[in-house]
Amino acid sequence: MARLKNKVDILRALFAKSGNVCAFPGCNEEMVTGRNIFVGQICHIEAANPGAPRYNIASNDEERRSFENLMLMCYRYHRETDDATAYDTQSLRAMKREHELLHGQKPFKVNEAFLFQIESEMDRYWSAISDANVNAHVIPDFAVPISVGTAASQQFSDVYRSMERLRGFLNDLWASDKSLYDEIRGHMRSLGYDLTSYDSVPYYKNPFSNRNWEIHFLAITNTCTDIFAALKQTEVRFLEEYVKTHPSDSSAVEKLDSVKAELHKIAISAGYVD
Repeated sequence: MARLKNKVDILRALFAKSGNVCAFPGCNEEMVTGRNIFVGQICHIEAANPGAPRYNIASNDEERRSFENLMLMCYRYHRETDDATAYDTQSLRAMKREHELLHGQKPFKVNEAFLFQIESEMDRYWSAISDANVNAHVIPDFAVPISVGTAASQQFSDVYRSMERLRGFLNDLWASDKSLYDEIRGHMRSLGYDLTSYDSVPYYKNPFSNRNWEIHFLAITNTCTDIFAALKQTEVRFLEEYVKTHPSDSSAVEKLDSVKAELHKIAISAGYVD
């Protein structure tokens, strides 16, 4: 899948803290000329695409295009910092912090036309994704729907609903395993077998009693706990970054307060079953 386009509000914040100079220490190359022409480059600390410098498979697309993951550099130092051995993620994040501390107090306002050009490209991208999903899917009747335009405050709702469906399926599997003992007993009775020996076996020695109990109540339960906690952390981080550049989105701000409280509750009460 193609990487996501940069967000206008994030780019606006990025330029504002840049001082209109390259983020590499000691470099004074301007990013935007006096004629409002962008001559710099938007650089990713952790790459947007697999195989590129410092790509982090554990990150998601929103994190890769977040304010925290972007820097402005001239062409020369963008290429130089592609050396991930010499410039790892931590060193570039430190470079970004120092640059923004130095220049962030004298905000630079970039040409809005440039930002809206990027926004237009982003809109075209999402429109193309929606069109591909609705009109160009290879098997339309079985296409997995991609929700384009979902509000940031609702971005994780579909994920949580899928988690609840998964829990339901796992409960169905447990009910099926739990009934196996009685189903086998009933089948043997219908065939005329004497059940005396079958019934004399203690439940803990009968392989059909409490089938896969440890998998259902330990492995699956604890894994679901891990997934839910990780999702909640990701939701908080996503909304944190979003409200930095969309402070007027009251629903997102309200949602952030809510999920922060939920994560705090998880932090002090969630535990593993043993």
